[in-house]
Amino acid sequence: MNALGVYFGPKSVDIVAAKGKKLNNFIRIPLSDVQGSDLEDKVPLEIKIVALINEALRMNKVEAKEAVLSLSGKDLIVRTFEIPNLPKDEIAGAISFEAKKYIPFKVEELISDYQVTLEKSSHVNTVLFVGIKKEILDKYFSIFNQLNIKISRIEYSGFSIARVLKLSGVKDKGVMGLLCVDSGDGDEINFAVTENGFPLFNRDINLSLGLADDLGQGQAQVPVSLEKLNAEIRVSLDYYKRKFPGKNIQNFFVFANRDQYHEVEASLKELGFASRVIDSSKLIGKPIAYSSGLIKGYGASLCNTVADDVKINLAERKAQGPQVGTPGMRIDTASLFKSVKIDYRMVILGGLICAAAFGYGIYQAIPLQNELNNVISSRIKVENIDNNLSSQGFNDISEKYRIRLSKLDDLIKKQLYVTEALDSIPRSIPSGIWLTKLVLDKKGDGKAELILEGLCYLKNSDKEFEAVNKFLTNLRLDLVFAKYFTDLSIASINQVQVDKVYVTSFSLSCRNFKEGR
Repeated sequence: MNALGVYFGPKSVDIVAAKGKKLNNFIRIPLSDVQGSDLEDKVPLEIKIVALINEALRMNKVEAKEAVLSLSGKDLIVRTFEIPNLPKDEIAGAISFEAKKYIPFKVEELISDYQVTLEKSSHVNTVLFVGIKKEILDKYFSIFNQLNIKISRIEYSGFSIARVLKLSGVKDKGVMGLLCVDSGDGDEINFAVTENGFPLFNRDINLSLGLADDLGQGQAQVPVSLEKLNAEIRVSLDYYKRKFPGKNIQNFFVFANRDQYHEVEASLKELGFASRVIDSSKLIGKPIAYSSGLIKGYGASLCNTVADDVKINLAERKAQGPQVGTPGMRIDTASLFKSVKIDYRMVILGGLICAAAFGYGIYQAIPLQNELNNVISSRIKVENIDNNLSSQGFNDISEKYRIRLSKLDDLIKKQLYVTEALDSIPRSIPSGIWLTKLVLDKKGDGKAELILEGLCYLKNSDKEFEAVNKFLTNLRLDLVFAKYFTDLSIASINQVQVDKVYVTSFSLSCRNFKEGR
């Protein structure tokens, strides 16, 4: 069965069918063949696209049960940012807060995924965040449901290009730049920077003129101006240097046809960068004219063949709901060990030293063990007590009885009465907040945790967040409540929908003890 990679570009749908690393079929469907400007026409655009793809697969005798989608940057939000090295249970909240800076619409409309890698030298987490509007994702699923093809993975087209680069044998160590150029195709130009295979920076450059943005409105294409491309590369590099100072690009790798590459090479040389062209025809093994859509579709088809450094999958996230900051965290642990080199001679030597030390310890313990056996054999026998018990065994029995007595004593002397504390809560609640749940958890040794859950509605998420923080502050300042609970914090805070209205849901943790962080 074919592995199907499908790239949805601004001007065409590029389909690649491959078996392993071998390309079997390449199909290009220009979107100019589709009449209509959007999906709200009387005949929906997605139905027309389904018909074109279905006919193309039938004509080329391509059969597939699953497909990997590679999407243009116009459909996605792709950002890389840094956050401090936080405890695991706090990372999701920090990413949610940071990601909201890049989302120009409601958080509830987004389906997202992210991946985290730790930089050991600076103890900073680098986060790769990818999101897509739910309505856009639903359209792609609708198309492939009608084709009876399962979408196994949805990824950004820049990641598909990086997979083809990896197939070419390029080592991903260090910081390197990647350009995918196709001036005559109307496709976007992809500019990326990676560090040890992890994306630091991605930018999609659209320099084609005379091309409408809506699907199906094809116009005459004007070739990309080299001067404009040079200017866009300079802008991208300036932004990258400001965002990641000190991470200097060592080499550039370029996907382009030969004529385009010589122009791009000269431009990069002026900027002080050495570059190397990737001969895609050698990788594909077929005499197919170069196009960036071909590279992206081919990279998507290699998803199960070439190991990925990026594990983000928006198709997998779709079923879990459109909540930012809640996807299962993917931490790139492999990068922590890439620089470790094993000298097996030293491993063997270390093993011999450990074995010698262990054997010598046994030899030294033999006289002591004999003496201990003599002491045990001379013990007076006591009913219900094992005569072979060690000193530690007797201590354990004594400790069990001590714990039982202590618990009985606590039941009598260390009861926790929270009537006064509960009476303080109503006085501390600001307007717009109501409680939905109250849980008191006694943990033993006098420790207890009071969990307050509730909702806040003020028609403005920022004001609702402020009200929750004010509630927490009021509790901290209440002398009666603070006498019982000394450690107060926000356990969670999120926007949720209640009866078609978005409100802020929160949970406060009130403890009379502090845990190590």
